[in-house]
Amino acid sequence: MNMRIVLAGIAGGIAMFMWGFVSHMVIGVGSHGMKYMPNDAQVVAAMKANMPESGIYFVPGLDMTREPTAEEWAAAEQKAAAGPTAFVVYNTSGMGLMTPAQLGGEFASNVLGALVVAFILSWSAPGIGRRTMIGGLIGLAGWLSIDVSYWNWYRFPSAFIVDEMIEQVVGWLLTGLVIALVLPKRSSTLS
Repeated sequence: MNMRIVLAGIAGGIAMFMWGFVSHMVIGVGSHGMKYMPNDAQVVAAMKANMPESGIYFVPGLDMTREPTAEEWAAAEQKAAAGPTAFVVYNTSGMGLMTPAQLGGEFASNVLGALVVAFILSWSAPGIGRRTMIGGLIGLAGWLSIDVSYWNWYRFPSAFIVDEMIEQVVGWLLTGLVIALVLPKRSSTLS
């Protein structure tokens, strides 16, 4: 394994982590479309009474542990059309906010993602500009395949999805730039 690629991945991961701080804490990217629930105590009580275990819950509910009947599908479609609908990531136990473990997990995932991008860029076309653009395109591809699907299937708010596009594309452009600056130069002949 080329140590320069590893160093580029680590530097890129640091850049992505720092961009995450700036985008969330300074600029406010990622907060659009999120709402405060004013009666959260009542909602939490209802969740505790009706959601026995951690998991992802859909409203209206449909038991996907087995093949739903045609009647069950029709009833769920009717409820969904009438609304409201919800996508709930539910945990029965509490958790801290912005703990060192969470920040460490985010940093580790940024470095691992940047290592993957560093390997891709080490095999790509020469030049800082092209490698930077490839980094941004990797971010765009991830956004299109994940976040747009969340918007399409689970109705994530459009403003949140746009924020995610900004975070991913700008973040991976910056990460691609840092990686491109650290990687060794290549000749224009691909091997």
